This record gives sequence, C-alpha cells and structure tokens, in this order.
Amino acid sequence: MLPLDPLTASSLLILAASGPSACPVPPASKLNIVPSTAELKFDTSQTLAELQNYSMDTVDPYGFHGMSVTQAFMKGSIVPGYQVKIGHLFSPKYNAYCLWYEEVKVTIDIDPTIVIAKELYADPCMRKAIIGHESKHVKVDRVIVNEYAKSIGQKLYDELSARGFSAGPIPAEYGEDTVKKMQRIVQQILDHEFKKMELDRMDRQRAVDSLEEYESVDAKCPLFERQKSKIYADLEKVVGKKK
Repeated sequence: MLPLDPLTASSLLILAASGPSACPVPPASKLNIVPSTAELKFDTSQTLAELQNYSMDTVDPYGFHGMSVTQAFMKGSIVPGYQVKIGHLFSPKYNAYCLWYEEVKVTIDIDPTIVIAKELYADPCMRKAIIGHESKHVKVDRVIVNEYAKSIGQKLYDELSARGFSAGPIPAEYGEDTVKKMQRIVQQILDHEFKKMELDRMDRQRAVDSLEEYESVDAKCPLFERQKSKIYADLEKVVGKKK
C-alpha cells in the first residue's frame, strides 16, 4: 500500500468520484512473449580428458562404483528477460497521473552447443550415437521454452487483468512510487514463473540421462568397444595423475 495520509486519501476519493474524465480508458496493454532458439552449434575441439574438468548437473546413474566418464554434453542455458513500459497521462486539473501497462515484453532464449570429445567425434558411429543423445537435451529445452512462453503469457494476463492493467488517478507526488510498484509486480510474477521453469527443466534434463539411455548409446557401436577400452584406459591414467 502507498503511504497515504488522511488528507491524501480524501483527495483520492474525490478524484475517484469525479468520473471517467479524471482517467480516460487506457489503450490496450501489449503482452509479448518471445521465445527464440539459436542455431545448434558443435564444439569438437576438446579431448576426453579435458571434458572431465567440467562439472555436470546430471545425477550419475552409475552410482558409487567405477569411473563415470563425460563423453559429451549440451552446453547452454535458458536465458529469460523482460522489459516493462508504463504509459502515463498527467492531468493538470487534478495534479495527478493516470498510469497503465503500455507493454510487457518477455524473452526466453536458448543458445545450444553440443560439446563432444574429439576422440569420440572422430568415430562415425559414436559421433552419430552421441549427437542423437545430446539432441534429446536440446529438444527438452526447446519444448520447455515453447510451453512456458504460453503459460507465462497466460499468468501475466491473469494477474495484471485482475489489477485492471492500470492505476489512477494517482496524486503527482506518488506517481513515481506507483510506477515502481507496477514494475515490481511484473518482476515478482516473472521471477516466480522463471524459477518454476528452471526446476522443471532440471528434472526433465536429468530424466534424459538415465542408465538405460547411456547403455543404449554405447550399444549402438559394438565395433568401437576395443578402441574405447584403450581410450578409457589412457584416460584413467590421466585422471589418476590429476588426483
């Protein structure tokens, strides 16, 4: 609530009773939700040993035994943002402002890159199998961005509609505070929705990295097993030295 004294509250009641002329019907507010996905890129410049230096969000499906090896990963997060434009009209007669949401623009961007160890990318079968797996992670992000673009748009509409998309007449001395409050309301709504999106994304991405999925990727290239055993034996020596 605005810190109004009794005199100000009284003047607000007078303004409210003065009819539509005090604050005309504002123009329709624009709610723009813009999801976007950059073109998928590939990074094959790093060795298998170098990929082990990255910290992964995935829960290791192999448990506590053996050495879990990062062969590849999808790099890139969902980046949300927003802009709020508040329209205003000043009434000299009442020394008051009429305020409304002119536009709320929400952007949800992803810029995915699939990082693959160069030793595995060099093998055509492993390259195809790994890209097939990592592409599932890219697809998860694309689905989430599209789903939340719709749900966030609806949530914003419902919440701002309940408030009438506008405020006023507001005494001039409280105009700036009211603008900040209108912006803060949008921020609170979006922060909550963005947190939900991030938690949902984490669950869906982890579901892709199941033990069955990992074993399925390895099973696609049985002829690579002998070469893989040597690569992993060399990797274990390198990782062991770092420890």
